Amino acid sequence: TVGDEGIVALSNCRHPVLHLRGIEPIGNDLSLNASVPGLVLTGPNAGGKTVVLKMMGVVALLARAGVPIPAEPGARVDFFDTVLA
Repeated sequence: TVGDEGIVALSNCRHPVLHLRGIEPIGNDLSLNASVPGLVLTGPNAGGKTVVLKMMGVVALLARAGVPIPAEPGARVDFFDTVLA
C-alpha cells in the first residue's frame, strides 16, 4: 500500500540487492508513523545497522517506482518528497 502520510510499515522486509544476489538476509520489521516518527538504530559492529538504513532508502525508491518490495503482504511504504543517499 502507498499513501502520502509518511507511514512505513514493513514486516520481514529484506534488503532487495542482497536478495537478488542469492543471499538470504534476515528480515526486519520496521514501523514509522505519526506517533513514532523516528528511528534509532543501535548495536554492535557488524550488527546490520547500515543494511537496515540502506534497505529503507532502497525500499522507498522501489515504492516510488511501483516495484514490489521484498516484504510480507500488507507492507506499506508511503511516498517521501526526498530520499537522500
